Amino acid sequence: MLKEERQRLILDKLSTDRKISFVELGQFLNVSYDSIRRDIIELEDKGLLKKVHGGAVANSYLSILGNKQNGSSNKNEELSIIYKKAQRLFDSKQIIIMDGGTTNFFLAEQLPRTLEATIITNSPPLAMALNDHPKLEVILLGGTYYKRYQITLGNEVSRALEHINADIYFMGVNGVHPDKGLTIRHYEESIIKQNMMKAAKKTVCCAIEEKLGVQESYKVCHFTQIDIMLTHLKPTDAKLTHYQKLGVDIW
Repeated sequence: MLKEERQRLILDKLSTDRKISFVELGQFLNVSYDSIRRDIIELEDKGLLKKVHGGAVANSYLSILGNKQNGSSNKNEELSIIYKKAQRLFDSKQIIIMDGGTTNFFLAEQLPRTLEATIITNSPPLAMALNDHPKLEVILLGGTYYKRYQITLGNEVSRALEHINADIYFMGVNGVHPDKGLTIRHYEESIIKQNMMKAAKKTVCCAIEEKLGVQESYKVCHFTQIDIMLTHLKPTDAKLTHYQKLGVDIW
C-alpha cells in the first residue's frame, strides 16, 4: 500500500473515531507500529491531526467544524456543560485572556451578545470567531504565527503581556495531572502560557475528560497554581478525587 493511500485511510478513520491508537491503526492497515508512527508525525506536521501518547486525535478546529456538521457528539456535550459552568465567570467590563484550543474556541463562540468586555488572545481563529460580536473588543497578540496550532508565539507576545493586567485567563492545555501539573506539547507555548498567568488575577482551566490524568512534554505550572478547573463532571465524581485534595476550586 502506498504511503499516500495509507495516510488517507488514517484520516478517514480518524474522522469517524475522533481518536485512534497506533496499535489499532497497525492492525487496521496491516503495517508496523513504526510506519504508523511516522505517518502520524507527518500528518501532524501538515496540521491534519494531533499526535497524543500512543495515538492521534482529530485536529481541534476540524473537530469543532465536524461537530457542527454532524450534530451532537460526546465532546460537544462536554463542551456545552463546561460553558454553562463558565458563564458564571464572565462579567461586563472584564479584561479576559483566552489562548488557543478547542475549548476556548467553543467558549468564545458561545459568549452572550450582551457581554461587553475585552478579549485578548494569541489565536487568530478565536479572534475571527468573535468578529461579529457587537460588544466585545478583541486584541490579537502579534508575533510569529505557528501554523500547526494556529496561534502566535515569540518575544513580541511575551512583551505585550507585560503591559496587561487582566481579570481572568482561560488556559488551554493538552494534559491535566494532579501530580505532574498542566502540560502541553510545545515548549515556547508553555512559556507564553506562564506569562499569561502572570498577566491575570485568576487562571481557569477548562478540561474535557480525555485530558484528565494526561502528561505531555512541557509543563506550564503545578495544578495548585490555577484557581479554578471546569469539567463536565460533577465536582464529587470519583475521577476527580485526586484533584479535589489539592485546594483548587473544581466546578
